[in-house]
Order: sequence, then structure tokens, then C-alpha cells
Amino acid sequence: MKDLYSEIATVVVLLIPLSFILWGGYLQQVTGFLYLFVLQGYVAWFLLFRTGQFFFGYSVTMAMGAYGTIVLTEIYKWPLLASVCVGSGMATLISVGMFFGTCRAKGFYVGMASFLLALLFPMVVEGMRDISGGRSGIYFTRLDSLVGPDVLYLLIVLFTALIVAGLFAFMRTKTGTILTLISENDDLTQTVGINTIKYKALAYVIAGLLSGFGGALYVNYNGFISSIDVDAFTTLYIFFIPLLGGRKIPYGPLVGALIVIMVPELLLSIERYLRMIMGMVFILVLVFLPEGVGPGIEMLLKKIVSRFRAAPVTAVES
Repeated sequence: MKDLYSEIATVVVLLIPLSFILWGGYLQQVTGFLYLFVLQGYVAWFLLFRTGQFFFGYSVTMAMGAYGTIVLTEIYKWPLLASVCVGSGMATLISVGMFFGTCRAKGFYVGMASFLLALLFPMVVEGMRDISGGRSGIYFTRLDSLVGPDVLYLLIVLFTALIVAGLFAFMRTKTGTILTLISENDDLTQTVGINTIKYKALAYVIAGLLSGFGGALYVNYNGFISSIDVDAFTTLYIFFIPLLGGRKIPYGPLVGALIVIMVPELLLSIERYLRMIMGMVFILVLVFLPEGVGPGIEMLLKKIVSRFRAAPVTAVES
């Protein structure tokens, strides 16, 4: 029941930035960018920490949704909605293809295969620079020009909140329970007669689809993408979002995204050192707060509350 209340509270908090439309400007812009990575963070939270599947190709699935949307819309003149759907479908195929290509391997080897894909993908983008723009990138403002920046911002906030709520609800279904069992003990789940391959493949379908859709939203909101935006550091940032925030709590990816996005935003004056600083942040959090920043804050608040409750009793006794 406690988790249910936490999930409801998380969705409510995710909806609060809808009010930022009244202020607009920088606050609205940076919040919209933050939510794009909150969405990707919850995909990583779902796939690894709720279904036990090692995957480091989030930058690739995100990029497939983004580039699929741009190329089909701008070059082949497809309707925007159709381009988003196909781009998300391509991301799903990459995700599921990676799973079936490595399903006979386990743990570390599956993760390494997907990480190698994340390392190679920017080179593929560079090799197709006539279409993708390579490092120079490609601009895209289709949805922004159709509905305006305010409506686009509202759509991103709403879509993110709905997707997170949908993941919470899905994990409470029978299928979600089986995926949790697989993450806790894969071998035992197989021995009771459950077809784990089928359920794992479903998890990759969901993750690939949502990540690709998030990539389509990213390129519509950001208006630009290049090979630099989808390099290996991007996939590491997405993977670390739930790790930093707390993998066992519903709002962990939200806290993690705040760290991953807001820390660099506050340190723009020393941009050349950002990746080194973020690496240090990752290491320090993993060493001193292995459960994540969210549980660490919870523990600190509990200590403060317990001290305040104990203070009047001590005063009376004295």
C-alpha cells in the first residue's frame, strides 16, 4: 500500500510543472528538457530494475525514434504522426533484435553487447551524414511550428506523466508480477513452467517503443539532433538516472533525472569539465549512497522527524 501511495504521489508531482506554462521562459524550457530524460530514465528503471534485463542501448533506441521522425517527415514527406509511429517501431525492432541476438547469453555479456551497439551507433550516424547530418546535426521544428512551444511543452509533461502512470499500473498486473519474479530469480521462474523468453521479449518491446517515442518527442522539442547527442555518454546518463535517484522507489528516476540534467545546467561556466564532474558524482553516490539519493533523503528526513518527536519527551523527563 505504501508503494501505491508513493506511485500516486510521483504522478501528481510530475503534473505540477503544468503550471509552469504561466511563467514560461527559461523555467519552462529546462523543465521540458528534464522531462524528456525523466521518460528515458523510467524506461531504464522498468527494463533493468523492475524486470532484471541488462540493456545499455537506450541512446540507440532514443536516436532511432528521433532520426526516424526527422528523415521520414523531412525527406520522404510523411505525415508527422506516421513518422513518429514508424520511428518508435524501428526503436522497438532494435531493442527486441538485441534481446533475441543475446538471449542465450546472460548478465554481463548482454549488457556489453548493447553497450557496444551504443558505441558504434554514432559512427553509423556519421557515415550517413548526407541524411543524418552527422556531427553537424539536423534541425527539426515540425511539431513546434504546428502547435507552438507552449502546447508542445504541455504535451511532453502530460505524455511523461501518463507513461510513468502506465508503467506503475502495468507492474501491478499479472504480467508485471511475473516480470518481477523473473528479475528476482530467473531460473526458479523457469522451473515453475513460465515461458520467461516471452515475458522478457515483451519487456524489450515496451522499453523500445517508449524509448523511441521519447526520442521523437526529444527532437520535436529540442529542434536539433546530431551524433554527439546520442553517443555512449547519453546511454550512460540514462542508465544512471534510476541508479542515482534510487532503483527501489517509484520516484527514483525523477530524482536521478534532476541530478543528471540540473547539475550540468548549473555548471555551464565550466562546461569542459562536466563529464569528469558527472563521473565523480556517479562514483560518490554509488559509494556513499548505494541505494540512491532518494532513499538517502528519506532516511535523513526520518532521523530529523524522530529527533523532533523525541525532544519533548526528553524535556519532560528532565
